[in-house]
Amino acid sequence: MTTPVYLYPQPRSYQSSGERSAAAVRFDIQLISKEAERMAEVLEIGKRLARFLPGEGSTEYPATPVVIEHHSELHPQGYVMEWNAGGWRFAASTAQGLHYALLTAGQIMEAQRGEWVHCLIADEPDFPVRGVMLDIGRNKIPKMETLFAHIDRLSALKFNHLQLYMEGYSFHYEKYSALFPEATPLTAAEYRELDAYAAARFIDLVPSQNCLGHMWPFLSKPELRELAEHPDGMPTPMSFKLPPTTMNPVDERSAALAKDLFDELLPNFSSGYVNLNMDEPFGLGTGASKERADEIGVGQLYMEYAEQMFDISRSHGKKPMMWGDVLTHHPELMSQVPDDVTVLHWNYDAPIPYEPHCKALHENNIRYYVCPGTSGWSSIAGRTDNMLANIADAARNGKTYGAAGVIVADWGDGGHWQVPSISYPGYAYAAGASWQLNANLNQLEALKHHISLRMLQDHSGNGAELLLTLGRYCRLENCTIENGTYTSYLLNHGLSSQEQLERDTQLLPRIAKLLGGVGTPFRLDYRYSEIDEWLEARREEIEALELFGSEAPLAKDELMNTLRLIKQGAGLHRYIYHQELADSAAERGWLKQLQLELQTAIDEFERLWLARNREGGLTASTAAFYKLLHQYEERLQEYSCE
Repeated sequence: MTTPVYLYPQPRSYQSSGERSAAAVRFDIQLISKEAERMAEVLEIGKRLARFLPGEGSTEYPATPVVIEHHSELHPQGYVMEWNAGGWRFAASTAQGLHYALLTAGQIMEAQRGEWVHCLIADEPDFPVRGVMLDIGRNKIPKMETLFAHIDRLSALKFNHLQLYMEGYSFHYEKYSALFPEATPLTAAEYRELDAYAAARFIDLVPSQNCLGHMWPFLSKPELRELAEHPDGMPTPMSFKLPPTTMNPVDERSAALAKDLFDELLPNFSSGYVNLNMDEPFGLGTGASKERADEIGVGQLYMEYAEQMFDISRSHGKKPMMWGDVLTHHPELMSQVPDDVTVLHWNYDAPIPYEPHCKALHENNIRYYVCPGTSGWSSIAGRTDNMLANIADAARNGKTYGAAGVIVADWGDGGHWQVPSISYPGYAYAAGASWQLNANLNQLEALKHHISLRMLQDHSGNGAELLLTLGRYCRLENCTIENGTYTSYLLNHGLSSQEQLERDTQLLPRIAKLLGGVGTPFRLDYRYSEIDEWLEARREEIEALELFGSEAPLAKDELMNTLRLIKQGAGLHRYIYHQELADSAAERGWLKQLQLELQTAIDEFERLWLARNREGGLTASTAAFYKLLHQYEERLQEYSCE
């Protein structure tokens, strides 16, 4: 029998005779051994099962037996469960495995009324580590209630790993608090509370703080400026410099700063791991550390610094993690990666294959995870086709070449403009692919069912398809821009002449290559004439959603404002390219409309942001919007003077 769509992630094995038995009204829990008693006690199994009973549990009908068995031979995260006329039977070797069995049982009971179909499920994950990396270092730091809800959503997907990525002052580092008076970071007490909340759901909350590249928030402060590889900015072959983001690894004060951060941060986590990150050290060995780089090579320079960071993490009893991009560029370093280090192999653009580096890591006996992305950042509404292909490629090659885990990254580049629901498809698809690759990779109906009902909380059943369709608006752009969408780029770029915009977009491949990208030549074939019809169709679909739960009004408003931002980008493109604007009067009228619509979008953006997130970072996120609004005002004044 086909596995029902209401089970997600789809299990390894599902069997059913098609027979049915009356749904339970109350339970009689039977613990077969001391080990079974311990598992049940940890999970409060009675309370968890009772959530799915109608009312308080009638005594008019007999209690349904729930037999809990301990089977030591089962996978530590696996389980066997059965429902038939004799009741429920659950078998697992650990409380974690039983936890996952209960999640599956909850989906079965939630989906059926009156009678439950008999079934036998044998299940276990393909990857022992399955997780999400949420960026809280780029502007958006969620409120605690938002993070609790986030953890609950991940738990329902059988994820067991979470990182809250930080590159700025997202944690209250007491020693450096005076440098960031405007910040609203997580505190030590809040992280400890999150750690306990996640652990109770078998999610390992892993501390994550960058400590080499991506250090601009610290290096931008006059007190720390001299720690940069390029204190005055990194020279480029073009007519501008990039901000100083990389620390000078030969300056002892750089390692001392990193040690200060980790010494404050790490004691708040029960995890045995820490992600040191150390990715994208742009300009490494070309500035203050050039002399040392010329002597030993850039790759070895990186490893010298990395070893210091490894020692710091070990001093706190934690195993290091690090991103793998430097190893990609310097494969000679693979033999030097210590056995206790986990390499996070990332790549977010689907055309770039995972196989070569997965194979190299496997051949060098390096413990590693594959890390695709949600494709939500720098896009406003996501990039659905890229997300699906990127995650599928990562999971396939990770399984083939022995990756120990799959972590889906949800970055905040480009202003962190995407709302939470834009990331739901990426989370859910990665959860399925990492739990059971073959059972889930092509089961999009089960994916959509879970996203609609359990994530977006939509009774219409159309919510998931809407989210996937929103992430395909970039098809109308037909643009080759890397790791983002043209609309997102345009809103960040602002108002300019057509000539200036085209000069700037032609520089994008050179900038991408400078920052480690492919450098795909820029092309754009914007089907602008279709955008109004597309936006109206999406607006009607959002209105037709039957959202429920406490977040329903907020989630619908977030999606509506997502449309406003896409519409604003399309309108800006129309103005710059003078499409269907016959004269200056038409241009002025259109610009005035854009100005009014942008103000509405900004007001909504700020309201919606503050409903879920802390205030710190909001000003930085909306800076491009206000710049564009000011440009509109200036241009309208010019029309008045003509």
